[in-house]
Amino acid sequence: MVDKSRSVQVARCSLMIGLTVFACCIVGIVSRLPGTLAVFWPANAVLLGILLRSPRSATLLTWSSAAAGYLAADLVTGSELATSLWLNAANIVGVATGFYAFRWVRDEDRRLASIQSVGYLVSTTLVASASAALVGGIANQFLFDGGWSDGWLEWFASEFVNYMTMVPLVLTFPLLGSLRGTDDAVAMLRQSSVPTALLAVSIALEWVVGGPGAIAFAMPALVTAALVTNVFVTALLTAVSTAWTLTLAGSGHLGFAGGSATPVGSSVQIGLSLLAVAPIAVACVTIERRRAWAALTEAVTHDDLTGALRRDEFLRRAGEAMISRHLAGEPVSVLMMDLDHFKRVNDNLGHRAGDMALASFADLVRRHLDDDYLFARLGGEEFVVLMAGVGLDEATELAETVRISQAQHSRSIWSEFGPTVSIGVASCSTGCAGLAELTDCADEALYQAKKLDRNRTVSLVIGADS
Repeated sequence: MVDKSRSVQVARCSLMIGLTVFACCIVGIVSRLPGTLAVFWPANAVLLGILLRSPRSATLLTWSSAAAGYLAADLVTGSELATSLWLNAANIVGVATGFYAFRWVRDEDRRLASIQSVGYLVSTTLVASASAALVGGIANQFLFDGGWSDGWLEWFASEFVNYMTMVPLVLTFPLLGSLRGTDDAVAMLRQSSVPTALLAVSIALEWVVGGPGAIAFAMPALVTAALVTNVFVTALLTAVSTAWTLTLAGSGHLGFAGGSATPVGSSVQIGLSLLAVAPIAVACVTIERRRAWAALTEAVTHDDLTGALRRDEFLRRAGEAMISRHLAGEPVSVLMMDLDHFKRVNDNLGHRAGDMALASFADLVRRHLDDDYLFARLGGEEFVVLMAGVGLDEATELAETVRISQAQHSRSIWSEFGPTVSIGVASCSTGCAGLAELTDCADEALYQAKKLDRNRTVSLVIGADS
């Protein structure tokens, strides 16, 4: 049953890839001018991108389905069988060479997650383009009565620009569910608005002004996209810009003359390919910088062992929360927590077990907290939680839940050496003087819990509720 289900899944995937190739071929065929190759041919790049993104889908059935898609698109649009076989042999050779030469690249590099990924991308497209051009040069002799070397260059340039335009778009296309709700989608649209507007202006200027220099008009918009959005949006805008420029060049609007088999000159195509590298590279560098900044921020603001906030960061955020909640007239509560007899864990089980106990307790606390609560490690085995908008009763109930859970969980792992937790709860409303008064009150409650033989929760209220 499992094998049959797997076979059905493989067949469905292969069919979808074949249909995708067919649809992309139709797009390319529509862009052909009489007696020339397509102005824009996305099929090879889309197929290579799919296979690089999902290497397991490169089955014999998939290759057969893709070949059928190529041939079907040519035949239904009136191409001769011999012409279709020559052209599509070059297509398949290029995609297969690019895929099998670089399928070993790491998954994160296939998704353009670093500047190193751009090197792999350019290498892949160069190899795929050059190998396709070997067959394309022969096709140029038979189909267009041209020379092999001229055909090789024209085919290489055409493949290179198509690969550099579409492969990054396919590799970075977001999967369903990768965006965390509508907020992420709205944020991405908002970030994309300025570079999209700039691109629209540059596209209009290309049409109005024309001339050879127009191929660089879109660069400010694309670099802006690379700096303020992500690699996918940058790749999308780059693809739109390149396709538009190729269309204008193919129609003669930019003043470029094509070769014997291509409506756009090889120099222009290679130039557009290299121009497309720049914004993709900038976008990858920007993503790496953001990751590095996020990692640095995490290291500065969070405790390495437990992942809780550090003391200074907690005080900063808690002070801001106190001000905002007091202005809104809402209560604020603090849980001051200290693990009981923690030294026994280190003395009897070792410091590694002690570290595990601290990390385990932090995980347990986080499981019971809302995302907007502040949780910090003050030092040693002492932790604190600040809950804005939460009154004394609710805070005490949460504290008891944490205390009971810790006793059960800790004893089940470390037996009699498992540390319990004592918790002091303090709450105040608008009458509270500030964070220092609230934490001092929670400290006093914690001290009382310790005096009551530990593993206790003691609650105090200050301010207007006193």
